[in-house]
Amino acid sequence: MRVSVLVVSRTPGLLSRMLTSLASATGLNNTELEILCSWNGSEADEQAIENRSGYELLIAQREPYHFAANMNALAERANGELLLLINDDVELDAGSLDAALEALQTFPNAGLIGARLRDGDGLLTHAGILFDRRHSPYHQLDRLIGSEHAAVLGPARTVPAVTGALMLLRREHFQQLRFATDYRVCGEDVELCLDLRERFGLEVVLAPAFSGLHGGETTRSQRDGQQGNSEDLSRMRARHCRFLESASKGQLQVEFQASVAEADVLRSLEAHRRQESAQISALLAELQRRDRPAELTAEIETKQRLLVQQLREELQHWQQQSHALQLSRLKLEQELKHARRGA
Repeated sequence: MRVSVLVVSRTPGLLSRMLTSLASATGLNNTELEILCSWNGSEADEQAIENRSGYELLIAQREPYHFAANMNALAERANGELLLLINDDVELDAGSLDAALEALQTFPNAGLIGARLRDGDGLLTHAGILFDRRHSPYHQLDRLIGSEHAAVLGPARTVPAVTGALMLLRREHFQQLRFATDYRVCGEDVELCLDLRERFGLEVVLAPAFSGLHGGETTRSQRDGQQGNSEDLSRMRARHCRFLESASKGQLQVEFQASVAEADVLRSLEAHRRQESAQISALLAELQRRDRPAELTAEIETKQRLLVQQLREELQHWQQQSHALQLSRLKLEQELKHARRGA
């Protein structure tokens, strides 16, 4: 199957880096993959783009930035049966695109493949999107664990939604759904996932081997008014509510199982944190009971200082949390008093 890579960019350095990573991400020959770019930058910057992917790059559009509209227009120009939607600030890992292609072909009822992404420190930034009790979407375990943690590795699995920073799906499905263009900042990727599940009965699949480094909204963060939007959040909440109202038993199980899996990981992380805290406390207590040997090495002293610093930081964190809760309680008490007086 021929793949069309769709990317929106205004930064030659980021785009060039993404293109370079594409060379090792797949073994497709140069007739099986094309790259279509919506260029939002200057003519001078466009000349600085370096394409070392080994595949043809076409600047298919030069329009003002609007992620959803730009991607929709690129899809109209695409010749591939499959679409790889990718941010210009993503660097693909070796073999990752081939892993996504395999997952799409072999996973039962797969309609869209999402990726496992990390930040520059190796922390997990994306392994599927879940929804909280208010129906707000969020990236599960975002920066709580390393991207190589056992909790997010393993075989492909279904999730409620994935990020549009890196996803693979069939062109025919995208053409029938398209990105909703009335989101101001973000949310069109979440709605696309829910539309795909609801209208076609297909599944959104997270393939851990489909992975890469993600700079984290680099393009959007450079534009005024692109750092978050309450209207977008309200729309996503409403869309998820509508989805659940008509969801099948199997679709509800996907939502439930994803939340349970995350809860299990969080409980494990908390248990591990408590165990480490207990070990540190025991070590400090032991050091206090004993006279410090004169031959105590600098290495041990350094470790002790680090342990003490960790405890102080953790204590400060919980003190801040406690203070915030106290303020919230006082505010609620005041509101309750005013309500009673008004009654």
